[in-house]
Amino acid sequence: MRPGTANNHWKGLWVSVKNYTDENGKTWPVRTSHIGPRILGIGEMFDISHELVARFEAPVVTVDGFETFNRPLFVDRVDPNLKPDRMVESVINTSVGITIEKRAMQWSNIYHDSYHLIEYVFTNTGNVDDDEEIEVTGQTLEDVYFMFLDRPKINAPSGSWDNSSGGMAWGQHTMNDAVGDGLNDYGVDFRAQFSWLGYVPGKGDSYSTLGNPMWFNHQWNSVQDDTLGRLGGAHFVGTVTVHADAEAHAPGEAMADDPAQPRTMTYVESDWSDITTGNDHTNEAKMSFERDWIERGSQGNPIQVAPPGSNPRTYPTHAYMVEPDGDFVNGTSDPSLGRAGGWGYANGYGPYTMAPGEQVRIVVAEGVYGLSDEAAYHIGRTYKLSGADDNLKIGWNAARNEPCPVDQDGVDGCVAMTKNEWVMTARDSLFMLFERAIANHESGLNAPHPPLPPSRFAVTSGTNQILLEWDTFAGGEPSHGWEIWRAQKAYHGIITALRVENGIAVPDSSRAYELIAELPPSARSYTDTEVERGLSYFYYIQAVGDVNNDPTANTPTGTRLKSSRYYTQTYEPAFLRRPPGQQLEDVVIVPNPYSLSQDTDVRFGDQQDKLAFYGLPAEATIRIYTELGELVDTIEHTDGSGDEFWDLTTSSRQVIVSGLYLAVIEDNATGETITRKFIVVR
Repeated sequence: MRPGTANNHWKGLWVSVKNYTDENGKTWPVRTSHIGPRILGIGEMFDISHELVARFEAPVVTVDGFETFNRPLFVDRVDPNLKPDRMVESVINTSVGITIEKRAMQWSNIYHDSYHLIEYVFTNTGNVDDDEEIEVTGQTLEDVYFMFLDRPKINAPSGSWDNSSGGMAWGQHTMNDAVGDGLNDYGVDFRAQFSWLGYVPGKGDSYSTLGNPMWFNHQWNSVQDDTLGRLGGAHFVGTVTVHADAEAHAPGEAMADDPAQPRTMTYVESDWSDITTGNDHTNEAKMSFERDWIERGSQGNPIQVAPPGSNPRTYPTHAYMVEPDGDFVNGTSDPSLGRAGGWGYANGYGPYTMAPGEQVRIVVAEGVYGLSDEAAYHIGRTYKLSGADDNLKIGWNAARNEPCPVDQDGVDGCVAMTKNEWVMTARDSLFMLFERAIANHESGLNAPHPPLPPSRFAVTSGTNQILLEWDTFAGGEPSHGWEIWRAQKAYHGIITALRVENGIAVPDSSRAYELIAELPPSARSYTDTEVERGLSYFYYIQAVGDVNNDPTANTPTGTRLKSSRYYTQTYEPAFLRRPPGQQLEDVVIVPNPYSLSQDTDVRFGDQQDKLAFYGLPAEATIRIYTELGELVDTIEHTDGSGDEFWDLTTSSRQVIVSGLYLAVIEDNATGETITRKFIVVR
C-alpha cells in the first residue's frame, strides 16, 4: 500500500555440512549450498515446486469492469480447512542432498496480519538436483548448519535520499539488535533479531531521522508532496525463532524446542566480500572461511570472524557497537560505522547430525510493527511544525488511536513523549507481535478468523453517482454488517501537502480514508452520491463480525474482527462521468489554459498533470498536435461517457513542454471532426 516501501534489501539461506561425500565420490571437508545474498543459487539450490494455497478463492475486485490490483495474484489451490488464510508451499533440493520444504503462512486477522509464520522442514533425502532420482544414498550428514542472512532497511527507497540518505535505500543506516539467552534483557523470553532506522549524519543538524520523517520530495519511488513530516519509518522489523528442533528425528516425530537455537546470532557487514559475494559450493577455501563464520559469528569493525571459543551469540550487538550506552532515543552515532553498505544480521541453527531420511524442523516469524498510520502522521507532523524540537512532548492515546492534550499525560490512556521516544516504542510493538506469532504456533495455528470478505466487489462510475456492488461466499454473510471506506485522489491514503499558506503546508486530508457507510449484513450494494466531478475515488469494503471473545494466540478480545481491507482495496480510480455530448460543438477542454502554477482549485486536485475533455461523443478519437502539426498523442475514447482525461504526456511517455496545442476530436460514429486549441504553461 505504501509506494516505494520495502524493509529488506536481500536475504540468504545456506545449508552447510562437514565431511560430505558427493554423488561423484569426492569428499569435501565442508560443503555449503547457497542461495543469496548476491547469488541466485544456480547449481546449488533446485526449485521443485511452489504453490499458493488459500482458505478461499481470491475476491474479484473491479473498477468500471476491469480488475484492479497492486500485484497480480493467482491461487493454485483452495483448501477450506487451511488454518492460515494463505500459504506458499515450496520444495527445494540442495547440492548437499537436503530437501527443504517451506511453508510461509499469512493470516488476515488485523492482530496477526503483520507477520509471516514460516516453517522449514529439512530432510536428508540424498537428492542433489532437480529430478526424482536419489543420487546420494545411505550417508549420515555431519555437523549440519542452516544459516539465514538478512539485510534490513526501513521505509526505503521512498524515505531515502533527501529524507534520510541515499544509502538508506540499501540499509546503510539500519540499526540491528538482538534479544535472547546471553544477549540483551528486554524483559521478554524469546530469541530474536530486529532492526530500525537510526541516526543519519548530515541530517542531525536539521532534524532527527529516527522514525524517518518525510520532509522533502524526491523523484524516485516517492509519493509527491508527502512532505508534512509523517513518520515513514516508525516501525521495527525482525525475525523471531518460534521453534527449533533439539536434534534430527524421523519424519512426523515431535521434537522439543531447543532454547539454545539459533546457535549463532550475529551481525554481518553487508559489503563483507568474504561472506556476502561470490559464494560457490565448489570453492573449498571460501567454504572453509564461511564455515568458521557460521560456527563462531562476527567480531568488531573492521569485521572479522570471531576467534575460536567465542560465544556465537555475538555481544555487543551491532546496535551496542554504535551506541555503547544503549541510549537509542538520543543517539548521534552513525549506524554504518563507516561502511557504505551498512549492516545486517544472521541466525545459524546447528550443528545437527542427520541420518538418511531424518528431518530437522525450524519455525520462524518475520514481522513488521510500530506506530499506527494515524499516530505516525500526527506525531511526525507535530514534530515538523515545532521546528524539529527533540524535547517537545506529544500526546497520543493509543487505545483510542487519537491525539490527546499533553497536560493529560497519564490520564485515561493519554501518554506524552518526544518524537524519538514514541518511535522507540515500536520495539515493544514488535515484541508483542512476536509473542502473538509464538502463541499462534503453540495453539496449533488456531488464531481466530475474521468474517470472510466479499467474493466480488465491483465499483462502477456513473454520471451522478458511483455504484458499489458485492457478493458473498457461500455462508459468508457477516454477522454484524459491512463498512465502506473511501479516499480521494490516491489509493494509498497518505495525506500530502495541498498548498502552502504563510510558509506552512496545508494538509490535504481528503486523501485519508474515511468511513462513509455502515450497512446491515443483508446489504449487497451502496450508491455513493457524495462525490464531486473531476475527482478520483478509491474504496474498500470490510465485513464486520461479532465482538471477539476468543483470546487464542494472544488475540485481543472485546473488539469486532473485520475482514482485511486488502482483499477489496481498489487501486484504480472511480469518478463521476458526464453523459455523452449531443454535438461536437459541446466539447470543451478544462482547464484552458493549463498552468502548473495555478491553484488546485483551478487545476484538478487529484493529479498534478491532468487535462479534461468534456462533452465528447460516446465514442471518439482525440489526436493532440503541436502548433507545428507534430502528433503528440492519440486517445481512444470508448467508454460511452462524455468525459476523457489526459495526463499531458506524449505517446512515448514524455511530459509535454509549454506551448500552444491543437486537439482534433473525431466522432467515431459519424466521422465528423472539430478542432480545439489549448495552452500549456509550465
